[in-house]
Formats: sequence, C-alpha cells, structure tokens
Amino acid sequence: MNDQPEKTTPQAENAQGESPNVKKRWFGRGIYGSKDVPIRVLDACIGLMIAAALLLTLWGATHSGFTVTFNTGMDDVTVPAQKIQHGQTVAQPETPLRPGYTLAGWSLTPEPEVNYWDFAADKVETDFTLYAVWQPASFLVRFDLAGGTGDDPPITVTYGEPYGPLPTPQREGYTFAGWQYSGQTITADTVVTMTGEHLLTAVWQ
Repeated sequence: MNDQPEKTTPQAENAQGESPNVKKRWFGRGIYGSKDVPIRVLDACIGLMIAAALLLTLWGATHSGFTVTFNTGMDDVTVPAQKIQHGQTVAQPETPLRPGYTLAGWSLTPEPEVNYWDFAADKVETDFTLYAVWQPASFLVRFDLAGGTGDDPPITVTYGEPYGPLPTPQREGYTFAGWQYSGQTITADTVVTMTGEHLLTAVWQ
C-alpha cells in the first residue's frame, strides 16, 4: 500500500475550473469579455469621436460659412449674398439705387422696426437677412421766372411729399398763372414725383 501523498501540479484547477496560479484578466479577452466594460466604453468614445470628425469634415465641405442675404425691398434690384465665416464681419455691399430715395442703412429686422447692422463691428454667428432701410430723398427745386421778376431762391423738397408754399413772381402786363414742369401744373399741394433737382417754369397770361 502506497501511503505517499498524491502529487499535484501547478496547472491543477480549482473547483471553479480556474487555475489558482493564473491571475484573472479584466481586459482584452477575445473581442470583448464579460469583464471588459472599460474597454467597451473607451471604444465607444473613440467611435463617436471618429463619427463626429467625419460629420464635421462633411459639413465643412458643403458649408463654407454662414449665408448673409440682402433684401432691397425691390423686386428688380438685388444685392449678391455673402458667405461669411463664424465671427467675421460682413463686407458692406455697394449701395443699390432706388429713385427718389436714399439708403439709410441695413437692418436685421424689416421696417417699421429697425435694428441697424454695424458692418465694422458686428460679427456673423448664423445665417440671416439684412433689410434695406430707405428714406425719401430731398433735393433742390429752382425757378425760371420766364420774364418775370421777384426774389425766388431755390427751395428744398422731399420725394413723395407736397411741394409746399411756392413763390409768386411779378411781370408787368401779365397775370401769373402758376408753375409748370414738363407740361404738368405744379401747386403747393402737388406731391413731388421727380427724383432729383428740377426747374419749375412760370406761366403767364
């Protein structure tokens, strides 16, 4: 009868099937193991970063900046839109022409609410539209006395508004019948429709 103790090897497994001399591995078992939660989280973060980088690259390829459009308030007069990078200023466009009006500036909101855009200081942060703010133009009206006499200096009128009081010249042997411009009789109540300086001519009878 052999009373010698039975030999065991370092490779002998415990009751749970694990070698007592082998440390448990928490990472990198196959693709993923039940204990690999930290690796799963890390890989997910890396995947999200790659996806975000791809989306930003695609967005940058198709969007070279924010779009600033201009509304002149006239169907037949347009101003080209501009592509502006975030944080940059908008180049002030060439002033469009509108007969009888002067451009007072560009507003972030349409009239009657006016919020002027400062081309030198305001920065672009998103797409938006600038609206032209127009004011009626003022100009001189001169007088041709057509043989009459009087102290009739030029007056200033405003487009779209009445002429206002007009001078009454004198001419010996004639009666003053009013003022005309291009065949049209002009009185104090006549609304100014000319778009610049012009000359009124005296009519005598």
